[in-house]
Amino acid sequence: MNLHVTLGIDSFYKKDYSLALFYFSLVLEKDPLNEDAKLGAILSDMASEKEEEAVALLEYYLLSKESDYEGERVNMQEIIELIDSSVESIYTLIEDRELENVIAQENGIEYDDFKELVKNRGNFTQAFEDIMFSTKVLISKKEDFIDFLDKLIENGFKDISLNYLESAISVFPNDKKLRSLVTKAQDY
Repeated sequence: MNLHVTLGIDSFYKKDYSLALFYFSLVLEKDPLNEDAKLGAILSDMASEKEEEAVALLEYYLLSKESDYEGERVNMQEIIELIDSSVESIYTLIEDRELENVIAQENGIEYDDFKELVKNRGNFTQAFEDIMFSTKVLISKKEDFIDFLDKLIENGFKDISLNYLESAISVFPNDKKLRSLVTKAQDY
């Protein structure tokens, strides 16, 4: 094993992740294909936020490298795939929990669920009037927000849509779609 890789691993285990990253980078400057240095650099970076996971992945990689059985060996690409899949699932889980918490705290309904309510009620006006004083419509995508505002205008909720638009225009003053909705609301 390369001296700088060894120093990087030692620094990693001493929890000096920036020094470990430095050593791995030195190796990668001269040998960009060095799997040990690539993985060490990735895990050193990861350790600043997810220390336990990074340490476990490095140990798993190093132990599998030392294994006498070819079938038990794991390569760097497999470790990176594990990192990617775990990071994606962690972020998805966090986003789902945050959204559930917001919905619970805000006594809200997601926009997709509101659209389903519109479909069940038969029209936008009836569905919106059913929830307007007791439930907030929670919108996370700009396209859904614009769609919601457009439907408010088309269904006679001009004042409510203008209140939303006033806030939105202050945040996105040059947005053409929002500006066109302001014009549409004023013309209704």
